[in-house]
Amino acid sequence: MSGTAETTPTLRGRSSAETRSAVLDLIRTSGGISRVDLARRSALTEATISKIVRELLTAGIVVESGYAQSTGGKRPVLLRLNGGGAHALGLTLDFHRCVIVLSGADGTELARSEAQGTGFDEPGVALDRLAAAVDGLLEREGVDRASVAGIGVAAAGRRGSPLAGVVDTSFFDVWEPYPLEAELELRTGLPVLRENDADAAALGEYWTSPQASRDFVAVYMSHGIGAGIVINGAIYRGASGNAGEIGHTTVDPDGLPCWCGSRGCLETVSSPRAIVRTALADDALRGRLGVDEGTPPDRVYGRFLELAAGEDQQAAAILDRAAESFAAAVVALVNTLDLDLVVLSGPGFAGAGEAFLTAARARVERTAFMRELHPIVVRQSVAGPDTAALGAASVVLHRHLTPHRSV
Repeated sequence: MSGTAETTPTLRGRSSAETRSAVLDLIRTSGGISRVDLARRSALTEATISKIVRELLTAGIVVESGYAQSTGGKRPVLLRLNGGGAHALGLTLDFHRCVIVLSGADGTELARSEAQGTGFDEPGVALDRLAAAVDGLLEREGVDRASVAGIGVAAAGRRGSPLAGVVDTSFFDVWEPYPLEAELELRTGLPVLRENDADAAALGEYWTSPQASRDFVAVYMSHGIGAGIVINGAIYRGASGNAGEIGHTTVDPDGLPCWCGSRGCLETVSSPRAIVRTALADDALRGRLGVDEGTPPDRVYGRFLELAAGEDQQAAAILDRAAESFAAAVVALVNTLDLDLVVLSGPGFAGAGEAFLTAARARVERTAFMRELHPIVVRQSVAGPDTAALGAASVVLHRHLTPHRSV
């Protein structure tokens, strides 16, 4: 599975709205393209391209910016997305810490803020807090709400509850019957779209990396582990919208019970909460951590990573075991989908990314079935640990600007 943003779409025969959306996507992914090249790559007539471009310029979505190399005659004008032509907000709904980003139309992060995580608060209380944080961010940045296309929310959990709420009984069981999108929209006055956090991270990587592969997987780790699968620039969702739940791949058949009903799932071995549980179970290590069972898990994890990065051999061994199990799951993904790119993203990798990255690269180089047929790249996200928030904003941008590729 491979490809790049240079893939030429077939646009003839599409509706005018689909054609306009696809042309805009070509402009976005090019980083700068002339009208002539747009016509060539889209297989549309120059007259059709001129009409679409004129509409996009009038709407302020696209701007003329710079010139292409001349091949004789007048230098062609380059077209780019207008980063200030529209805005979107993205936020992560997380137990420990919620991140809110303001994005321009080109996917660039313009500003951000943080809010207290949901914890065990009632959903209404948590959303009141997040709505206030959204208001504060827009006011601080002087952004007109009319320019904001909406809010994307990245949240863990399965799709499929009757009310399309968040379903992860390990943390978010109180959110299952809660109409998240409707309630946040009521509090902010902005349209709200909810996305799985791993899928949002994958979209964030794709939207902010114009030259990125159109076929890749983003493995996202926060309190759990999931994978966002991108095929031809769009998320692959599976039969029920829940593709990519690698956190519930069995890596130890005789391991600990998982909340999903299975045993030895990857999340019970390699996630931050699994590592914290293992560390706290050892009295000597808990003493060196300087924490107790009442210390918030994210603080325990941070302190654990400090020990592992130092000279604490026991902490380093626990991290290495978690990373090796994780690496085995990555190779399974690579072999199943014939991937040439795997991206690691999410706050769970912050401070631990090197251990997981090293283990995954080594396992891929040693055992991936297609390793002798093509290069397989494993790297950390170029957008940083909070890719899901930026990806959630990109969900809104997709729907608003390029609905032909709606996610």
